[in-house]
Amino acid sequence: MARKRLSMRKIKDILRLNDAGLSNRAVARACSIGRETVREYLLRASEAGLS
Repeated sequence: MARKRLSMRKIKDILRLNDAGLSNRAVARACSIGRETVREYLLRASEAGLS
């Protein structure tokens, strides 16, 4: 089944919280999404050269 995309606001929240030093689990809990989703978006950001 195809997954829904996250809003840009949630993606920015993921990057901001990760940059603040939170673990993927804590970021996932704060954004109400799965840990694998957090991991996937952080991997995509690093591949795109974003921090």
